[in-house]
Amino acid sequence: MHNSYHDFRQFYNQNIFPELLHLEHRRRRLLRLLALSGVFLLGVVALQIFVNVFVFTLLLFIPVALWISYLIFRVQVFYREFKPRIVELILDFIDNDVNFSFTGYDPKGAIEPKTFLESRIFTTAEVYAGEDLIQGQVRETPFELCELRVKEFSPTRSKLDLVFHGVFLVGDYKRWDMHGGVLVLPDAYRKYMSRSERAFHLVGGRRVKENLLPEFEVFFDTYATPDIRVQDVISEEMQQLILKFRAMFQQKNRQKEIYFSIIADRIYIALSQDKDLLEPSLFANNANFETIGEFFSDIRLLLELMLDVDVMN
Repeated sequence: MHNSYHDFRQFYNQNIFPELLHLEHRRRRLLRLLALSGVFLLGVVALQIFVNVFVFTLLLFIPVALWISYLIFRVQVFYREFKPRIVELILDFIDNDVNFSFTGYDPKGAIEPKTFLESRIFTTAEVYAGEDLIQGQVRETPFELCELRVKEFSPTRSKLDLVFHGVFLVGDYKRWDMHGGVLVLPDAYRKYMSRSERAFHLVGGRRVKENLLPEFEVFFDTYATPDIRVQDVISEEMQQLILKFRAMFQQKNRQKEIYFSIIADRIYIALSQDKDLLEPSLFANNANFETIGEFFSDIRLLLELMLDVDVMN
């Protein structure tokens, strides 16, 4: 992972940073246009107050409304085009690895709510929004992932509660003879995941501690159905990789957690986020390696977990 991150930094300098500079020039031109438009609109308001003729106000309203609509359109285009351009470059870099390949990217696409709930990690998805659907393969194992923001109606307050915000991946487990399931939840979020735990109990799932690394058991609660041998589906390497990245998140004081499950012949991995990734700012410089690098690291983490699963199978 360290070498790939170093190589990505070089790729960023040569390919992504020039694109960010181009987008930065567009952002600054757009800001200048907005500033000049603000001055123009103030002048129009002052003129209308000075003239104070209703017919004149009506005549001014149409061009002013059209111009404001144009400005809103320009801002929307900036936000809509920024992320796909950068994501495609990041995927181009990852695609150079012989273990990973990508077959599709849809900025407006998302994994279906039905698939999200089939993971048994989460039990509700009443308000469901997704974007940036990425499809591909880890060696011979197909997968798809996207960013999701899922909410539910609060049972006690007249507001929406957050269920999950982050990156969600689903891939083939390639064990078509497996009929049970494994569910792994962060211990720190146990009180928020009680419904997931109860729902898994209803299909025969029970808490297991054997054949798991002691340090993994400290941070994660693992549940399995009776027909599953945990050591056959969760390798020590996979546990160590998850712990490594969890430690990295903690060092950076980030509220990010990993959830995953293996249900029948599919694996589901959810990586929560405490902020929006690669969402551009109109009022700040977006040529920032840390933000781009974090998005790359998160995608790479999920793919490396899938790679470990592929090796086991």
